[in-house]
Amino acid sequence: MKNGTFGINSVILGVLAAGLSIAIVLGSLLLAFTEGGQSTSIDSFPTLESVGILTPTPEESISTTDSPGITPTVKPPPTSTQPAALIVSEEPVICEPPSGWVKYTVKSADTLNKLASASGLSPQQVADANCLEESQLTPDTVIYLPPAPPTAPPVACGAPSHWVVYYVQPGDTLFEIAQRVNTTVSQLKSANCLNSNNIRTGQKLYVPYLPAPRPSPTIILPTETPPPPTSTQVPLPTPTDGNISHRPPPYPYPAP
Repeated sequence: MKNGTFGINSVILGVLAAGLSIAIVLGSLLLAFTEGGQSTSIDSFPTLESVGILTPTPEESISTTDSPGITPTVKPPPTSTQPAALIVSEEPVICEPPSGWVKYTVKSADTLNKLASASGLSPQQVADANCLEESQLTPDTVIYLPPAPPTAPPVACGAPSHWVVYYVQPGDTLFEIAQRVNTTVSQLKSANCLNSNNIRTGQKLYVPYLPAPRPSPTIILPTETPPPPTSTQVPLPTPTDGNISHRPPPYPYPAP
């Protein structure tokens, strides 16, 4: 009986000593923070080991066989099994277009091949310059393209003020009219805004001056009436002894 009472008293004294030590540690910490605001190392304060009280390990538990029903256990501190998350800061990739390129808003009918062909580039060059990861373009998005080359102004056509009007006659050609007015076919086409050499009868043309009328074909008439042809008779050869036929006559001659 005395042994059981002594075991209970030892457990109670151990628990009281542990609680006292914890109270001293917490009080010291609170006092240090309230007075100086300076952090004090925890190693400088007394611990359970310094006061001579052994703490059970997580795998061990304090048990008493003399006093059933009282089994104090110490739980191990929670440990995290998950690794700390790695924080990787990724800077956004800035895509800078080539110098001199201009903004272009993609339309619904645009394709990468179409825009590249109009710019005189390959689809890969346009994709690389705009950091495109796929060839499909999204309408209303902005990409960069090289500026369009300047277009040559159209050549103005028209006749000089001193040129006159000529109406095409049957049989006229643009080349023939140009020869008759001492000019070239290209000058006639430029003066009359013609795209081809085809002209039609009655068409109005501007020429330097009116050409001379086309010469009409001349018909050469005979000056003298030729005499009518005369028939010439060829005389028959005179029969001779040599060409007389010796054939017997068709009928008999009377006997002399």
